Amino acid sequence: MGGADTKLAHLLLLLHKHVSFTVVPNVSAQLKETKWRQFLHGLGIRTALIGQLPTRQSGYALALSNQCFFTHGIARRAKECGLKVVWSSEMMWHHAGEAEAVADGFVDVVLYVSELQRRVLEPGYGKLPSFLTSNYIAPALFPFAERMHPVFSIGRLSRAAPEKYPEDFPVFYEALRLPETCFRVMAWDEVLTQKYRWHRFDERWELLSAMAEPPADFLRSLDLFVYPLGHTFTESWGRSTVEAMLTGAIPLVPPGHHLDHLVIEGQTGFFCDDIEVYREHAHRLRRDPALRRRVSRQAHQHAALELCREDDHRKRWLEVFQ
Repeated sequence: MGGADTKLAHLLLLLHKHVSFTVVPNVSAQLKETKWRQFLHGLGIRTALIGQLPTRQSGYALALSNQCFFTHGIARRAKECGLKVVWSSEMMWHHAGEAEAVADGFVDVVLYVSELQRRVLEPGYGKLPSFLTSNYIAPALFPFAERMHPVFSIGRLSRAAPEKYPEDFPVFYEALRLPETCFRVMAWDEVLTQKYRWHRFDERWELLSAMAEPPADFLRSLDLFVYPLGHTFTESWGRSTVEAMLTGAIPLVPPGHHLDHLVIEGQTGFFCDDIEVYREHAHRLRRDPALRRRVSRQAHQHAALELCREDDHRKRWLEVFQ
């Protein structure tokens, strides 16, 4: 615990009746967080610090995008306990200490969320066994909602990583020239404020800090999920896009990335390779409520019934632990 904690939470919901878990946080303070304690207790999942694990045991140590897993010696300790280490970067890059840990034999199995990610990362893993697990999102946690907003709303939800935002981001939204529209963004932080200090955000903008609203509530407040990305960034999967689709927010996303495998053009969202295409689709959807309702429901159904089909994801994960 300490990297892709949102993914971990959904994974525990998916597998807790089939796999015996002990959640091991990076630091003891995490064991005191009420939200996590209640969540894990409700699923009957144990917790422990790495130093509290038995010295000899069998099973697996699963780590998801955990920055401390290698640099804090957790992977080494897991191997010393007799565990088989399963590692997933989740990103499009290798983490600090990862290459050294692989070379030293501290990783037994690697996981990929997409073939795109596999092509980039696989050379760094040599001949280690691997699985393609994709990402599971529990549809019940992102319920669908018919849109009846008094003001048309577009926005995005992502990590507050500046590389995920195009250099002209605020101008980009405003250049869509959507009348009587609000722009909602979560999670915004001081780094992004500094990046866009040249821009004056007017009354149309709501820049929310991380978790200022429950993610599902935030996404249900959007008519369109407009998601341009920075020119140096590649999306390995696209969790927030699928979360948006589950709630019925229609994605307008760039082509490429793994998003090509998540969105069906014209049915569950739209691919936009320049500002003119974003503008065309945004205006058409704003003018045509019937089209907007149809695509919104189709986006939800595709995400819930195809991308997040519980049985398929559970089967993939149980194959990892064989």
